[in-house]
Amino acid sequence: METAGKVLGFREEGLRGLHFYIEGLDYPIVAAEYSEKDALAFRMLNRSMKKNPFTSEEIGEWCINHRIYFSFLYGFQARHFFADPVKMWRYLKMRVRLRDYSLLASPANE
Repeated sequence: METAGKVLGFREEGLRGLHFYIEGLDYPIVAAEYSEKDALAFRMLNRSMKKNPFTSEEIGEWCINHRIYFSFLYGFQARHFFADPVKMWRYLKMRVRLRDYSLLASPANE
């Protein structure tokens, strides 16, 4: 039996789409859509973002509240730390606060 593949770390089985949130964010996010419930939630998020832009952390928290798997598209490299230590510190703090609900806790890694 062949195991299911992964797309950007998300399990491929049942994946209906990926939603990228990049514009205006310090730390871009990708979130996975697996069901009609997820699709409805993303429509609501997109409408809300048009009225009031969200930060990366707020999108992460939104994904947590709606039980949607997400991942940051921002990798940690030593050169980033030296280039902008404040931004890296904020990123690391945010990752620690949100890690239990991000891609690290998704079924793709079970």
